[in-house]
Order: sequence, then structure tokens, then C-alpha cells
Amino acid sequence: MVFPPFPFLSYFPSSRHKLIQRNFFGKKDWGKDFMEDTYGKILWEGYGLKYYGGTRTRTGLICKTDVGLRELKKARSRREDLLFAHEVKTCLYRNGFSALSLFYTAQDGQPFFAWDGNLYLLENPMPTKGLEEDQAGDFVAGAALMGQMHRAAAGFPSQEGQEERPVLWQRRYREFVKIRRHMERQGKYSPLDLLVMRHYSTFAPRAQEALKTLEDGGYGGIAHGQKRAGAFCHNQFKGSNLCRKEDGSLWVGGFEQCTGDIFAVDLAAYLRRFWRKVPEEREKLEEVLAAYEGERSMAEEERKLLVPLTAFPEKFLRLVHESYNRRRVCVSPAMEERLADAAAEESHMGDLSQALERLF
Repeated sequence: MVFPPFPFLSYFPSSRHKLIQRNFFGKKDWGKDFMEDTYGKILWEGYGLKYYGGTRTRTGLICKTDVGLRELKKARSRREDLLFAHEVKTCLYRNGFSALSLFYTAQDGQPFFAWDGNLYLLENPMPTKGLEEDQAGDFVAGAALMGQMHRAAAGFPSQEGQEERPVLWQRRYREFVKIRRHMERQGKYSPLDLLVMRHYSTFAPRAQEALKTLEDGGYGGIAHGQKRAGAFCHNQFKGSNLCRKEDGSLWVGGFEQCTGDIFAVDLAAYLRRFWRKVPEEREKLEEVLAAYEGERSMAEEERKLLVPLTAFPEKFLRLVHESYNRRRVCVSPAMEERLADAAAEESHMGDLSQALERLF
């Protein structure tokens, strides 16, 4: 069969002409070819590398290049956050913490490459075997790695201007109070409203007490001292960003959400994760703490901050705020389920903060 010519093809460059022509005749997938072409251009124009194909992963694309394997990722963070993450990783690596992958610098000198309205990152590939986090031993190893990482932040430039966690949480608490008042004024309660009202009497006082304890415990002074010495908060130190290499050592990624907060915020979040993921081994809480302090010791004042940092019902308040802002568009049963799960989880975190209080 002979097909007639298609004049519209002449409007495209020769490479695109071939892509569209192959797709029309059913020989190749135009979309796949287009993306391959895009990856090649990003690597060549951004980093001066030749692209020979790639394999998709959970985090990005493992690319075969003329200098070996590289992982290309589309950034989900703002430009200023990526610059901050680059500074953090560079400082850690300079101080001997090598269990990470630095951003490759693009040809324009930036730690990312801007293409078609998006920012792309290039790193060495992350080890493929993630940390399972199904036993206390995984958290002991993770806590030790966190201690090493925090210790290596010495000399990091002060971040005095960044918002600290108590300020964010105070705003969350005020929103929680306002939402409850609005629900009461309406007089008619949805299932989601009833869920919020049911847990308000538990979580509002706990949030208020945690905020007061943070203030009375000298959070501001500790933050000032740590920032002058060099500190940061990873904020995403968890299983999806922790991998075990073939030699058994751990590797950490996901620095794109870093902030200039204090170390205890990271550790408290990790302890909450431990408490949730391995409830049958909660008696090993002290081992997890000891693993961290084996790499970076804490003063008594800093250690005591872990009590309010684990007690504050951050997840429940965040989801209440999220669901309340979205309810005019859609309130789904899935959102109700997420909020109910968060309430149950936060109830257990009260036990964690009490366990820490007994230790300290």
C-alpha cells in the first residue's frame, strides 16, 4: 500500500519529522521518543553529557552517559530550597560525611538545570536496596547515621532568619482553634467535623502544653547556639530516603526539604517514626537514642526538648488544616480515613513523649 505525502510534516525539524512519521506508521511510540529526546537535550545542554538510554526508578531516571551512570530527577522544590540543600550537602561532604550524593553542577554553575519551566537535578544513582524499617535494628542504624550527619554540620552558615518549628506550630494551633469555632457556629456537622470535634479536647490542650514547654525549655536559646555553630534539619530522614549499600553501610538522600532548624526536630520526627513502625519493639527506644548520642552527644536541655517535640500532634493538625481548606471542593471518604488514622497515630505519640519524659 502506498500512502500519500503529508505536507504538514515539512513544518517540523527533521528529527521531529522522523518521530511523528514513525508514530503514524505504528513503528515507534512518539511520546517515548520525545521524552528520550528531551532527556538527551537536558544532559547535553545542561551538563555536557551524552545520553545513551535510561531506566526509570521511583526517584527519577538512571541514565547511561559517556561518563557512567547518573540519576536525573525533576525537582519538586523551589530554586532557593535547592540552593540551600546544595550548601548543606557540600558542607557535610567537606566535613567527612560521604553517605550522600552531591548535586552535579550544571554548565551554568548552578546545582540544577532549568529546562522548559522545570528544574532538574543530576546525582550519582541512589543504592537500590531501601531500608526496610521493619525492626528496631534498622532505626538504631538510622539514628547513628543521623548523628554522624548532624555532627558534620559544624561550620554551616548561620540561618537565623528562617522560621523555627514553634512558630509554624503556633500558627497550626491557632488555625485548629479557629476551625473548631467555625464548626460550632455552623451548627451542622459533617462526619469530618465530628471527627475533629471528638479529638479537639485531647489534641488542643496537648498542642498548647507542648508549645509552652518548648518556650520554657529554652528552644530559642538552643536554636541560636546551634545555628551559630552550624546546624540544619533534614526533615525527610526516613525509609524512602535511606538505602543500604552492598557493604551494609547506609546512604541518605532527599535533602531537598532541608531547613535551618535545630537537630532535635529531626531526631524527634525519627523517634515518632520508630514508635509507629515497630510498636512491638518500643522497649528499644533507649537503644535508638543511645545510637544517636554515640555519634553526637546532646546537652540535657536539648534532650528534654524531645518530649514536647514528639508530643505536639503535628500530623493531625496539618491534616485538619488541609481537609478544611479543600472541603469546598471535595471531602472524600479517603480524607476522613486519613484523619482518623492520624488521630489514632497521635494518640500513641502521647505514650512516646511520656516514655521520653521518664528517661530524662
